[in-house]
Amino acid sequence: MTTTTGLEELRVELHEALERGTAWLETVAAAPTTTEEWRAEAGRDAGAMRQLRTRAASSLINVALLGAFSSGKSFLLSGLQGGLKLHQGTGPDGLPAEKFVGLLPSSPVPTTACPATVAPVADDTAEGPDTSGSGFLRVQFADSAEGEWEDVGNSPAQPVVAAYAMQDAEVTNRLQPHWYREVAEIEILISSFRVPAKLYDLPGFGSPNALHDAIVKQAMGQADCFIYVSHASRTLSENELDLIRALYAHFRVYRKPVLWVLTAIDLATQLDHRNVPAWQATIDRNNAYLREHFTVDGRPDAEFIGEGFVPVAPAAEARAAVFEAQEQTALARRQAAESRMDALRGTLETLIERGSGRYHLGRVADEARGLLGPRVSLLGERLRTERMPIDELQGRLDALTERRRKVETVAPTLREELENRLKEHVRRAARPFNRLAGHLHATLDAEIRAADVRRPIRANQIQVAKTQALHDWIEAPEGPARIWERQLRQFKDVVTERVRAELGAEDPAAALPGYRFDINDLTMPRPRRNRTTAQDVLQRTAAFLGISAPLVATGSWIGGAATAGLVFPPAAAVLGLSALVYMGIQHRKARRTSLEVTQQEWIDELDAEAQQVRESFELAVGLQGMDMLDNLSDNLLRYGDELDDGMERVRERMSRPETQDQQALVDRLGSVVEEGEAVVAALRGLTSS
Repeated sequence: MTTTTGLEELRVELHEALERGTAWLETVAAAPTTTEEWRAEAGRDAGAMRQLRTRAASSLINVALLGAFSSGKSFLLSGLQGGLKLHQGTGPDGLPAEKFVGLLPSSPVPTTACPATVAPVADDTAEGPDTSGSGFLRVQFADSAEGEWEDVGNSPAQPVVAAYAMQDAEVTNRLQPHWYREVAEIEILISSFRVPAKLYDLPGFGSPNALHDAIVKQAMGQADCFIYVSHASRTLSENELDLIRALYAHFRVYRKPVLWVLTAIDLATQLDHRNVPAWQATIDRNNAYLREHFTVDGRPDAEFIGEGFVPVAPAAEARAAVFEAQEQTALARRQAAESRMDALRGTLETLIERGSGRYHLGRVADEARGLLGPRVSLLGERLRTERMPIDELQGRLDALTERRRKVETVAPTLREELENRLKEHVRRAARPFNRLAGHLHATLDAEIRAADVRRPIRANQIQVAKTQALHDWIEAPEGPARIWERQLRQFKDVVTERVRAELGAEDPAAALPGYRFDINDLTMPRPRRNRTTAQDVLQRTAAFLGISAPLVATGSWIGGAATAGLVFPPAAAVLGLSALVYMGIQHRKARRTSLEVTQQEWIDELDAEAQQVRESFELAVGLQGMDMLDNLSDNLLRYGDELDDGMERVRERMSRPETQDQQALVDRLGSVVEEGEAVVAALRGLTSS
């Protein structure tokens, strides 16, 4: 477990390494023998390094908020980051009234129509937008280029935020060029925050807007944990089963913690006949609901449910701030205690200390190493060229030319060969699926025949049992997941051997750029892809495996993980089943058939579902292998660029005579390369620590 002190020490070390990396990039922007293009690129990389420093100082956990419409997600999100403000005034009847203003709009009726993110940023840099006050709003539209955000401005008024975030809002409150454009998602950057967490306010699973649905799944892939939000004025209902079941399927694979939060308890304080406040009765019923519907071997799934719902009142904390400003200290303390918001923040901070904080800092170190490594490698090659005696340069040029020719010749044929080998390993791991349909029938047929599957509650119980059966079967000691682990190791060995054979190097890591391609790091997650690229990879993988039409539900889950840059486990194949079975349930609800007929339909569909899970499994593990091959292809391409640069430097050196300044040039390059290698080594240590 990473302690708070240990995490802070890691953060300080990373900050120092990023400072050194930024300074190094600024230095090499004017390094000897550099071109104008090099200087411009190094300057951009220095800017990217400063952004990484900002990330390392702010967001250490990604939290996705889920819940039914009008459950209070936006209100809670604003409260968590200290962005909920109370205005005390008078209502239309002349009586005192309260109005709460948050970072995101909230209302008793459905509000947020598109995914929204509130992201903390460090305020120790003069670069970037003004994130003071209530933050800086930016928007991505449906017709925007991938990754393109359009700025709205600092501390926007609530009607402006609502115009972008809410359905049926007054679009004329937007900037005029945005009136007729469809919003894909919004983001608010804040420099004043209470928790170093990036918070996603998600509209829900299965949105009718395909773009919003893709963004939701991508955010769930990136999330380190989830907060499921329920309002104190109502208990969980059958309408929420679909969303919670999708969350449960995700949990069964990724094991990301779920926090259950009952918000707005200050609106449900009336006592019942037992003198129990209404919000406590709601918690009791909600927890009973979870225990009834999500079980393992007949017992509540304690890992998923945890301690159950915890009560909070963001509004009470906002009142406390007003009382504090009015110097009513006793009232302020009471309201703050009744809000219970600090306890929820403490839970999130514990999750950061237990692992997500270290993971996020490691990812930042990885990205920084990716920025520095190429330039350190190129300058190292230049240093070797400058140190070489003039009469040895022709031999060096010939060697570089021959290696460049070899890389250019090998790359396409090697990729094709390795894809075919990957296909063989995937097929071997998938062989047990020939027995899956029989296993599902043996496990579920009797349970289906004993249940009235026309009732949503019983249908959910069968679906939960099916999800568990699939997961346990795939992850069994001799199940497909374990077989794939062995096949993946074997495939990794094949890649190592083929690179060594084709490039003629004893150590492939020496033949290729060590900063990016290390045989031991082939399975490391690649950087986050944009949605278009992720979908392209998904379709390409499906095509080479012979999967003509990837399942829409499962494909989008796996695509979301690929977009997030995740190395997902093979059991991700079960994720899409929740949506598939839900569609089947909805179809049956629209029909009036006898119980026996409906039960038989469920049983008959197990065969088709087994085949769908097989294809999803093959797609998931195929993507893992394709990630390795994409990593190899990227590095071969980059290695070719390095060879081109090396040849150019040798020719340039051959064209000028030896001078007295040669040693001074070597000394300058030597010190620059030495510092760059030291920073890369420090970042590598932070990645693996």
